[in-house]
Amino acid sequence: MMFVAGVPLRFLGKFLGASTVVVLFVIINALYFPADWRISLQEYQRQRLLVFFDKDFAPPNATPAERKAARELQRSRTHNIRQAEISVGSGGLTGKGWGQGPQTRLGYLPRGVAHNDFIFSVIAEETGFLGSIAVLALYTIILLKGMQIAAEARDRLGKLLAVGVVALIFCHVFVNIGMHLRVMPVTGIPLPLLSYGGSSVLSSLIAIAVLQNVQLHKKSY
Repeated sequence: MMFVAGVPLRFLGKFLGASTVVVLFVIINALYFPADWRISLQEYQRQRLLVFFDKDFAPPNATPAERKAARELQRSRTHNIRQAEISVGSGGLTGKGWGQGPQTRLGYLPRGVAHNDFIFSVIAEETGFLGSIAVLALYTIILLKGMQIAAEARDRLGKLLAVGVVALIFCHVFVNIGMHLRVMPVTGIPLPLLSYGGSSVLSSLIAIAVLQNVQLHKKSY
């Protein structure tokens, strides 16, 4: 959006560079700094980073009892993502069939997360690689159409609205599917238009409506 808004490339490069440094510092601080020196991340946020980078929950000077408790906690925190990975891998080419995925049907992937944060793993297990590619293709069509609408918008406001909607949907799709493949940490971000949840579906539909509105007003009368 900053690029579309006309922000100079020199400033944009500095902003991206500074943002990268800040993100790296937060990650390194959460993983390696002593407890007294850590910035104020919530404990569950730090645990998600530890799970993503496969780091031990227990500090180096932990007692045997503390290490045991930390291992149990780490096992519980990694359960969902491990089961989601198994679901994605077990789908094969064509999947297990609609409603026949054993990971979901037998409760290995908890029902409390299977229909929202981890819906993509259910789709991959039941429809396989082909079904997963079909879902990605549909999202790609939405994103490409959104970029086309942004390019054809008659004013800068329309371009910014369209690009903002496309960026919002793309980031949600990338983060949600990325956490199933272990390229992103678990964040609880839903998959647009597919994850269960009234607010998520409503916001996605409103975003699509904004895109359609920009397209309707692309011509000046």
